[in-house]
Amino acid sequence: MNLFKLAFRRLFIKGEHNTTRIVSLITGLSFGIILLSEVFYYYSFDSFYPDANRIYVVHEQLKRDDSTNETSNYPRTSGAIAIGLKDEVPGIEAASRLNSIGTSVFYTEDLNSYKASFSLSDEYIFEVLPRPVISGNPKEILTSPMCCMVSDKVANDMGGNVIDKTIELKSYPNKKLTIKGVFKALPENTNYKYDILISMVSTGQFNWDGTNNWIGNDRYYTCVKLAPGVNPDQLKDAVRKMQEKHQDIESIEEKQPGMTFKYMFIPIQQMYVDGVKKMIVILSIIASSVLLVSLLNYIMLTLSALIKKAKTSAIYKTCGAQRSNLTQMIFIDNFLLFIVSLLGASFVILWISPLVESQVGHSLIAVLNPYVIWPTIIILCIIVLVTGLLPGYIFSQIPVTRAFQNYKQKRNKWKLALLGFQLTGASFILTTLVIVYMQYNKMLNTNHGYQAKGIYYGSTQGIASSKIATLIDDIKALPEVEKVGLGYVLPVDDMSGNNIYSPDGEKELFNIADFYMIDENYLSILNIPILTGSNFTTETASVGDVLISQKCADRLKIHNQWNDNLVGKPIYVTEHGSATIQGVYSDFIINSISNSDNRPSAFFYFTQDEFIKEQEKRPSLAFKIIVKAYNNSENKVLGKLTRLFNNALPHNDAIVKSLEQELIKSYEPQLGFRNAMLMGNIIVLLISVIGLMGYTTNEALRRSKELAIRKINGATIYEILKIFILDLGYIVVPATLLGLIPAWYTSHKWIQNFTYKINLHWGIFILCSICIIVIVITIAVINYIKISNKNPVEALKYE
Repeated sequence: MNLFKLAFRRLFIKGEHNTTRIVSLITGLSFGIILLSEVFYYYSFDSFYPDANRIYVVHEQLKRDDSTNETSNYPRTSGAIAIGLKDEVPGIEAASRLNSIGTSVFYTEDLNSYKASFSLSDEYIFEVLPRPVISGNPKEILTSPMCCMVSDKVANDMGGNVIDKTIELKSYPNKKLTIKGVFKALPENTNYKYDILISMVSTGQFNWDGTNNWIGNDRYYTCVKLAPGVNPDQLKDAVRKMQEKHQDIESIEEKQPGMTFKYMFIPIQQMYVDGVKKMIVILSIIASSVLLVSLLNYIMLTLSALIKKAKTSAIYKTCGAQRSNLTQMIFIDNFLLFIVSLLGASFVILWISPLVESQVGHSLIAVLNPYVIWPTIIILCIIVLVTGLLPGYIFSQIPVTRAFQNYKQKRNKWKLALLGFQLTGASFILTTLVIVYMQYNKMLNTNHGYQAKGIYYGSTQGIASSKIATLIDDIKALPEVEKVGLGYVLPVDDMSGNNIYSPDGEKELFNIADFYMIDENYLSILNIPILTGSNFTTETASVGDVLISQKCADRLKIHNQWNDNLVGKPIYVTEHGSATIQGVYSDFIINSISNSDNRPSAFFYFTQDEFIKEQEKRPSLAFKIIVKAYNNSENKVLGKLTRLFNNALPHNDAIVKSLEQELIKSYEPQLGFRNAMLMGNIIVLLISVIGLMGYTTNEALRRSKELAIRKINGATIYEILKIFILDLGYIVVPATLLGLIPAWYTSHKWIQNFTYKINLHWGIFILCSICIIVIVITIAVINYIKISNKNPVEALKYE
């Protein structure tokens, strides 16, 4: 306790760089902890389930034919697979399936509205993916038609007492669900999110019922829990027998040579990590760089301060202090500084938490789990030991005799080495930031193959079919509106898929991104050009006619050996049946550059009347009304469109979106990464500047007598600077160039995520290194000039 008291008193002593050291550690710790916590958070997904190491998600693995060795994995299955695995595959203790129907607004009987994620579920869900049940019997509820269970979060939002209340989904009008149970809400770190579970027997009320399908309608999230000691490899033979019995897999493989269709069991805790492996590497490198730079700067400042305390070390030793006592004393000094810095970093993290949460996409509370807390504590303990024991050891080694002889280090090579590591980190962070900025700008500015500016859209979800025609006419009457079209999905959406078959219907050729139905105005609104054939028109097109992408046309020519014009040829597409090709359009980017869907695509034709009739038959099958505004009318049209949609909706809760803004929003993860890099760059440069200032000041003081004598003998400022800067340059240039190696590796890894990438030209790296060198030299020159202008008598008056 006495050492802690002494350490607390020394905390405010001038000349020991305590404030600078604390600032350096706070900046490094706050940013480093945020990034490392995010990395550890990735590994925590679905770890909250009991026996999580025995839970697996079933994936389909498909190789289409012997023309390629590539296989595709899909994390969904047909509806009957879960039942089959449980009943026919020994070693599987339990199996269950979920079928998401999306996130939707829902209304209570008193017309209050809420928003939640809905999923259809069988009665075995809590056997495989256990959640504490607060009220109700899941086995009974999830086998009763139109009954559901809600999370305690949803229940609390609704007022608490929700049992036997009825709710209605906006996306499924007139489909009323009765709440019969409440379960503990899922944490944020889960692969499959839901707030409300609907009984699986209600599937037909919401979608086509494929719960008993052995092949097709692959939309079920199937999970299994293996018996203790069983691993997935032991299940292969039994799974194959199940496929032979129910899927006639041998016949399918015989008809399509080289085709293989298997089921894989992926550990549930591994699923999220597999999707972000590159990001884990990148964030780990950045976090390590920031922490290392901060740590090295702290050690450099600490050792500089300890040299000034050489006489203190000698006095302690003369009075009987052992080396262990001195090591302990310095360790406690640094431990106290670390605690203050950690508290400061915690305050900074809390202060910027809204910004952090908006970038990472989850609350900071979500990271407070053992998978994050324990590794972070271990890293912090290592930092405490390094920052405390290393300076303590060096302090205890100072000889008593040399301490009383005005002890100083002859050379500062160790300081140069530490400064070099910091500049390596600064070079790495700055270069990576520049590349991230360039790639982000390229994504936003690349021509996506369609027009997004001035395009707005709203869904007919919740609108009575009798009001849709009037709504469309009202929109067309707006003076700001140039054209109105209809369609089910837009290029920024995630696409469903369907398969194209050979003309004889025997062979499955390839899968397409299916845009489903559009009207005659859709493509012209989005400015997607027709390459051959013609666009849909009311005069020439029939319901079910198809437009295909150039990529689709190329594949059809190869598979069917078609050499002539494809216009007028029939194709067979699952879910659509036979369709006649009316034209070929130019390929465009589906979804986003960062998450590009590279499949061929197709549009099918519907008239406005057909759209309305389809929604009348299936109210849940809402389509989008797409609006093209005249130039310079964008600011006015959004509010007017929202009012018109609200007039047609019973609850006035319309959402009209800008396609341009949705496209920008699709790049939010890259924007978040760019902002993280920017913050990291600022922090690393700040720490490096602090270290550089400390080094140049100490170096000038160490050589103050030499500097004074040179000035007295007529040396100019330029000559003095030349000596100091050349010494600095020997470490600055190699260290900066060394930082380009991890910068290239990290950048190369990152841009592999994109279909359209910038060219990693060597000039980018050279310019960034020159920038770092210029910054360092400029700061050093300013500091050295300031010190050199002091009166030389001050340095020599004690000689």
